Parts: sequence; C-alpha cells; structure tokens
Amino acid sequence: MPWARRVLVDERAWLTDREFAELLGMCQVLPGPNVVNLSVILVARWQGATGSLLALTGILFVPVIAVIVIATFYASVAHSEITRDAIAGASAAAAGLIIGTAFRLVSGTRPPPRAIVLAIAVFIAVALVQAPLLWVLAIVVPLAIAVEWYAAK
Repeated sequence: MPWARRVLVDERAWLTDREFAELLGMCQVLPGPNVVNLSVILVARWQGATGSLLALTGILFVPVIAVIVIATFYASVAHSEITRDAIAGASAAAAGLIIGTAFRLVSGTRPPPRAIVLAIAVFIAVALVQAPLLWVLAIVVPLAIAVEWYAAK
C-alpha cells in the first residue's frame, strides 16, 4: 500500500491524498486485499468491467505463483530459528511501512479533531485493551456516522 500511494498520489498525481484516503477506506471494508480492491476500483473508473477483470488477473497471477513457490520453500525451513527471526524482522518492517503510510495520509488530508479522537479510541481499544475488532467496529462505526451527521448540521 505505501508503494501504491507513492505512485498514485506523488509520482503520477492520478489521485489526491484525500481521494486516496477515501478509496482506501472503502477498500478496507470490502473483502480481499486492499491493494487489489483499489486496483479494481480505479481500473473500473478508467477502463470499465473488462479492464477491472484484466487488472484483477494481472495483480493476482504473479503473486499467487510466488506464494506457492515461497510456501514450498518455507515448508522445508520452517523449523529453523533463523527463519522465525527473519519472519519477525519482516513483520516489523511491514508494520513500520503501514504506520508511515498512515502518518502521511493523516498529514495530507488533515482530518478534523473528532476523526483523530475516534482513531485513537479504536487504537486503544484494539491494540492496548485487545477488545475484539468486530465489537469495536460495531460500536465505533455507528458512533462515527452519528458524529459526522451531527457535525454536518
């Protein structure tokens, strides 16, 4: 996702930060990987249903083959401590990329303070309190809709 944002917003200027954030929000509630959903939505905008089908095939074909090859290799080295350490390091790097992208999105869109407060509340509930995500969303989504509806009045 950080690479997709850099290309779509910074390099090509096909989307603004706000448009990217809105589309990303929509992609996060749809089933499937966010970047796949984003590609299908954008290509549908520009090339229609046929383009979306081709984008879906193109974005999934090589990664599926790569995952099959990596899974086969991983099955042979999964018991190794070095492998577990490498996976832990890659996980930390991925988390850093996601956090960096979140900061860039927030700084580029300048959300209202009410949105930041809700985001912090969700983070605390899920990451620190370890409340089930489904329950947190069941409470926060209607609350966020009500807060935005009230703010729009």
